[in-house]
Amino acid sequence: MSSSSHTTLRGPSEAYRGRNGFCESHEPADKDHPGDITLRNVRYAQWMLEQKGVPLPSKEALRELGTKKPLPPDTLDYVDEKIKQLKRQHARDLESLHTFQAGEFRQRMLDHRRCMDDSAYMDIDESYPDQVEFREALRQLDQRMRDDPDTRLALEDALSTLRYTYLKALLPLIRRRRNLRDRETKLRKQRDASFPLSIEEYHHITERDVKLRVARFLTADSTEQERMMDKFGWAYRQVDPLRTAYKSSAEFKTEIQGALKDIQASDPRKRVHKQSTYDPGLPYVTFSPLS
Repeated sequence: MSSSSHTTLRGPSEAYRGRNGFCESHEPADKDHPGDITLRNVRYAQWMLEQKGVPLPSKEALRELGTKKPLPPDTLDYVDEKIKQLKRQHARDLESLHTFQAGEFRQRMLDHRRCMDDSAYMDIDESYPDQVEFREALRQLDQRMRDDPDTRLALEDALSTLRYTYLKALLPLIRRRRNLRDRETKLRKQRDASFPLSIEEYHHITERDVKLRVARFLTADSTEQERMMDKFGWAYRQVDPLRTAYKSSAEFKTEIQGALKDIQASDPRKRVHKQSTYDPGLPYVTFSPLS
């Protein structure tokens, strides 16, 4: 198929740059054929009702509309899942819309073929201008039906409307996800910058990774401690009280070292796999090779 046979969907109009054309009253682009616009809108409404319509709610469901429901969790995982669900639904909607419009286009082509005048296949006498003109008119009609600008306009209108409703629902979720990520990053930085000032504060830490970070710091040498202080923004006045307590309390030192040993024992990357040297022997006698 040649590149000329491919059609390109229309791009956004520069007249609506920085504005929402879907919310404004405007003169239709196909104002010379208002009937065609109405038919396109009707066909799109038919697809919408068939594929996305929902039945009327029951009386019980209507009564529950006025009751207060718990708000959805405002978490990053919840928003991520909502975005994934919305994208999957949009993909299904696009597939359904294309199937619906392809079926309509096929039906139009079948109707056109059934209505084609048999005289198009008759021999034309070039000496009769009326016959030549009639053949050319039939050829142009057939070409217009094959190009089918009405179906193309219907596809563009439906895709634009469907994508607008999709983005209208997607963009607030993306903004909310960005805000939640920024909030988590800020909280993580604040948590990383904190350091327990006493043994009691260390015991009150609930995050396991934070306790392990502190334990690794206390058992590290001076060079590694300096590196960790630079990385997490700890000051000497923050770490000195607990570092002093670690050096002076044998019980606390044993607790810290025991916690790190438990982690190393449970980490499969720290395990040493020893190969067995057991030789079960052969079930028969072997002899040395002949010299």
